[in-house]
Amino acid sequence: MARGNIQARLVFLFFALILLTNGIFALVAVSREKIMLDADLLEDGIFLGNSMVLPAMDFLLSGDDKNFKNIFENRRRLLAEFKITVYDTNWWQKLGDEARIPRDGFPVIEGDEKIYHKTGTGSIAKEIFFPVRIDGKVIGAIGIGIPIVDIVESNAAVSDFLLILIINLFIGVVAAIIVARSILQPLSGLMEGIDAFANGNYALRVETTGQGELRTLCETFNRMAGTVQENVKESLLRNRMLDEKLQELWEIYEITRNMSFSLDLKTILERLVEKAATLSFSSNSQIILQNRSSGRLEAILSGHQIPDVKAEEYENALNSCFLEGHLIERNSNEYSIIFVPLLSSLRVQGVLFLAKRDLAGYSEGTRRFLQTIAPVAASMIENARLYEEISEWNNNLKNIMASVNAGLGAFDQKGRMITFNEKFVRFFFDDYSPEILDTIQEYCHSLHDRVFAGQLEKALTEFLKPHSEDSILEHRIRYKTQWHGNDLVRDFEVRLMPLVEEQQFRGGVIVFDDISEQKKFEKQMVESEKWAVLGKLAASVAHEIRNPLVAIRSLVEIIGDNVSGDLKEHVSVILGEVFRLNRVVTELLSLVRPETAQMQFASIKQVIGEMLLLVRHEAARNNIIIKTDIPEESIRILLDTEKIKQAFLNIILNAIQAVGNGGEIEISLKKSAEHVRVGFRNNGPVIQADLISKIFEPFFTTKPTGTGLGLAITRKIVELHSGQIEIHSDSDYTEFTFVLPLEIK
Repeated sequence: MARGNIQARLVFLFFALILLTNGIFALVAVSREKIMLDADLLEDGIFLGNSMVLPAMDFLLSGDDKNFKNIFENRRRLLAEFKITVYDTNWWQKLGDEARIPRDGFPVIEGDEKIYHKTGTGSIAKEIFFPVRIDGKVIGAIGIGIPIVDIVESNAAVSDFLLILIINLFIGVVAAIIVARSILQPLSGLMEGIDAFANGNYALRVETTGQGELRTLCETFNRMAGTVQENVKESLLRNRMLDEKLQELWEIYEITRNMSFSLDLKTILERLVEKAATLSFSSNSQIILQNRSSGRLEAILSGHQIPDVKAEEYENALNSCFLEGHLIERNSNEYSIIFVPLLSSLRVQGVLFLAKRDLAGYSEGTRRFLQTIAPVAASMIENARLYEEISEWNNNLKNIMASVNAGLGAFDQKGRMITFNEKFVRFFFDDYSPEILDTIQEYCHSLHDRVFAGQLEKALTEFLKPHSEDSILEHRIRYKTQWHGNDLVRDFEVRLMPLVEEQQFRGGVIVFDDISEQKKFEKQMVESEKWAVLGKLAASVAHEIRNPLVAIRSLVEIIGDNVSGDLKEHVSVILGEVFRLNRVVTELLSLVRPETAQMQFASIKQVIGEMLLLVRHEAARNNIIIKTDIPEESIRILLDTEKIKQAFLNIILNAIQAVGNGGEIEISLKKSAEHVRVGFRNNGPVIQADLISKIFEPFFTTKPTGTGLGLAITRKIVELHSGQIEIHSDSDYTEFTFVLPLEIK
């Protein structure tokens, strides 16, 4: 079978060699013929083009196409396949065959060139253009299209090449068969030996017949067969050892894979104990780890009940294994026990304890296996412990940052954010996307208040300069935001502190402290001190004024009884001013006297209703329309009803005076999650912006007969209820809104 295959291969080799050489010869010959044919076609095309220039000139000048058609229609043989076309100067077809656009476009005829070559398209191999000139001026062109000609159809020599090729192939096959038989006859025995060798019979030897190279080949084969036979025996022995090693490595891989899928310490220890006990045929197992807090060795996980071994031997062996980092094996009370140190980075993480009821001990393979998996298990235990510590530290850090009553963020030298707490975002954004916290610069760009953002960016730029490593920059910046459609100004103290690692500047920490309440408290303290001083002064002044006023009023009343005419009218004016001055003193004392509120749950809707009863006659007298937008539900909050009614009366009476005859006033009541809003809107004149900040100040008034204390008392009552008053005034309407909390803290 092998002999037949070799013979067939030799025949095929001779056949292929002859076919290749003849093919190359034919290819060279055909290529040469093709080149010569192309040259002939080009020469014929140039001849034909030159012949057509004069007839084309006659046609383009006079329209006479007789000479052109005479040559065009009398072409013979291969020239009849040439395409002839007359073009004008714009390359429009005027006579002859259809127009053909060359692959790279028509040529640009310049100078004295007589022939232009272009690559053809389709069945045209090449286009030749001949300019038609009269006195150097181009009036058109002749296009000659040289066709693509099949060399086989145009040249009979190809058939001769094919005949020679067939004859050579036949002679080559016959020669190959003869040569193959002469070579293979003496190799029959060797081929049979090779076949047997291929089938695994390494003991077969070939008979060394013949002389020369063949005899040497047979002897070489016999020596090779003997050598292979010895190598096969050694390979089988090595394969058995490799199988054992492979099985051991597979078990190590299995336990490593199962343990590495988890960072949970308990899961890792359970898998380690289970696999180690199974593969070592141990009946008892245990993991002992060092408690990092106390430093004591503690049994973390036990596979089974600890065997009845001597406690002293157990403790001594365990301590020696942990301290020295060496495997220790003992026999105790009919048990073989082994302690394997779980060593990682030159540090013992713990000890794996195994025991079995067999005094023969553990095999070398088992000990090697345990020593192999111990470092891997130790590394995983160390990683799991570190992960637990980092997770705990991370949670503590998150809890600490969440508990800080300030916005806290950290960034590196390039401004990239490292960490931040929720208030760092919630101070300035209702909702946010992660993009705005990529860098501290993008965070600044996303702030709504551009003035605040500019101040913050300037401070950050100064802070991140190299010279600012040891500096702590503190800034107090006011931030303006929108709250229920109104501008709310909040005060923030911005602190920038360097983030330092080993005395190297690594970035910064930014802290936002909302000091709005602190500023408000400071303002209230100043106000309280002012009112305390004013109270003392007012009490003294009131005492000193009231006594003379009583005497003046009594004397004027006596005088009034004894006069008449104009003097009687003057007395009346004096008494009016005395009463007015007494009212001012009374209101002043009411303003500066420490107030106490009798707070109780009451219906704010009912308070508004009682207030409307008091002012309806005054409104009707001035033709003023009072509208209400009050819900049906009863809203009850903590109030001093008399004081809040007084505050409402002060506002609506001011509105009645402001709108004048025929005006409109609208009272609204709205409830939100935390506040009640009572609005008093009127269509009176606009309150100028520079006056809004002053109208609650004592003694400030725009009325000729006003005392300037009504709105000051109103604000004091609202502050007593932990609320605030908002003012809006434009050309459409003016509105005072009481914002009262649902619950007073």
